[in-house]
Order: sequence, then C-alpha cells, then structure tokens
Amino acid sequence: MSAGHGAALAPALLAAVLVPALLAAVLGGAAVAAVGSARRSGRARAAAGRVQAIAGGSRAGPARPALPAPPRWFCARVADADLPGDPARLWWALLAGAGTLPVGAFVAGGAGAAVLATVAVLAGPVVAAALLAGRADRRLDAALPERLETIARHLRAGAGLRQAIEGAADGSGPAALDLQRVAADVEHGRPLREALEDWARRRPRPGVRLAVTALLLGAATGGAQARAIDGVAATLRTRLAVGAEVQALATQARTSALVLVAAPVVFAVLAAVSDPRTASFLFATPLGLACLGAGALLDLAGGVWMARLCRLER
Repeated sequence: MSAGHGAALAPALLAAVLVPALLAAVLGGAAVAAVGSARRSGRARAAAGRVQAIAGGSRAGPARPALPAPPRWFCARVADADLPGDPARLWWALLAGAGTLPVGAFVAGGAGAAVLATVAVLAGPVVAAALLAGRADRRLDAALPERLETIARHLRAGAGLRQAIEGAADGSGPAALDLQRVAADVEHGRPLREALEDWARRRPRPGVRLAVTALLLGAATGGAQARAIDGVAATLRTRLAVGAEVQALATQARTSALVLVAAPVVFAVLAAVSDPRTASFLFATPLGLACLGAGALLDLAGGVWMARLCRLER
C-alpha cells in the first residue's frame, strides 16, 4: 500500500475507532444509569403494585413498564423550559439520538459527516436549553395578573379566599398548576398561610412574592381584599409592559450575536463547496478534522457566552 493510500485511509480509520468508542461510552453510561435507577426503584414499584392490587382487586389493569428516571438536573431543565411530555422519554430519546446519529452520519457521509453529527448532538441540547431557559417563569409572570383578577372577581362575588383560589386554578400553565397545588395543600388540611408561603418559596419570583403578600395580608386583616389584589395585578401588568419594551430594545444585540455565531459556519460551508481542496483538507485529513472540531467547539462556547451576556435578568 502506497503512502498516499495510507494517508487517505487514516481519517476513516480514526473515525472508525472514535465513533464506536463514543457510541459505546454513551450507551454504556445509559445502561449503568438504567440499572442503578431500576435497582433503586424496583422495590418501591413492587410494593406499590402489591398495594394497588390489594386495594383495587380485579379492577387493577396490567402495569405499564416505566422508564428509568432521568437525572434530577435534566428534570429541572425540562421544567424550567416548560416542555411538554415525560422527562424520562425525552432523556432516553436524546441518548438514543446521541448513540445512533453519529454512526448513521459516518455510514452515509464518512468521517467529516460523523464529526459534524457529533458536534450537533453535543451542541443541540445545550443551545436549546439556553434558548428555552426560564420559559416556565416567563409564562407564569404573563399569566399571573389574569389569575389574580380572577381571584378578585370571586372575592367580590362573596367567595372566601380559599374558594377564590380554587376558582382561579382552572386551566393549564405554570400559574394554574401552582394555584392547583396551593388548593390541594389546603384541601389536605394544610393552613392557607403555609400553602401560600410554600408557593413563594418554590417560585422565588418578584410577582409571586408580591401576590402572596397581598393574599396573606387580606387573609390576616380582612378588609378590601379584592381591591388590593386588583392593585397587585395592575402593578404586575405594568412591569410586564416595561419588560416587553426592554426585550424589544435587546433584540438588536441578540441578532448581532446570532450573526456572529452563524458566520463561521456559513463561511466554512461556502469555502468547502466552492473549493474542493478546502473540503478535502477539512473532511479528509486528521488536521482538518481537528480544526473543524475545535472551531465548532469554540463557536459553541462563544454562542453560549454571548447568550449569557444578552440574557435579561428579571
């Protein structure tokens, strides 16, 4: 075999070693996590199944196999982004994509496609998490004034504070779910004051603290509760309007950051398409693959840094 053939085969051999190793590492870690989670929760599920069978008798249907629980940090990110669906299904779908996409890209397009697919698998969830961070809090802030106005309307109609909270807890969304939890806590015997204070601890948002303060003040002193709650709702709407204006002014900075992140990728694609020698260097030599991977990681780091700089604190 000539030296030219050996140099041409080197990237393929390198990718053939690295891609299966990456796949084995991802799937191996997933398997270890699955076994550990299954061992921890196996006894609890079995005991729960026996209790359900005894309580329900013949009415109990066949148990559905539950996926092992994902890490807590992943569940927290899913809740923060307010994503629909089961976090366990999302976690295992990501692991499956991380294990199969680079291999499929290597089979279809060679070592360069495998490197790009690996970078996409690693960067995609990070970018999505950065873009969707705080979505649940933003939806809560947007829905809170309307929920408070609903509570005030129930109070004017003669309902008590507990009944007013239950009436405002209909529907979906973070604000409705939080009020439903408060109502459920009170229904199970917890004092209303403790349930509201626990809501403020779970959601350390300025709007929630202000709403809880108004509700607790009305519950403790009586008086014109509806007027005070309406005043809080009006204050929160004013804050939302100011925040929307600031958000619009920050759009230019975000657009500039997006252009800076996308420019190296677009330039690399255009250079590879217009010049075969550039494409051959980037995708067919170990040094080119190393430059491609390092550039993608640096671009990702710059994107995350600029996203943090452009993030508005609320």
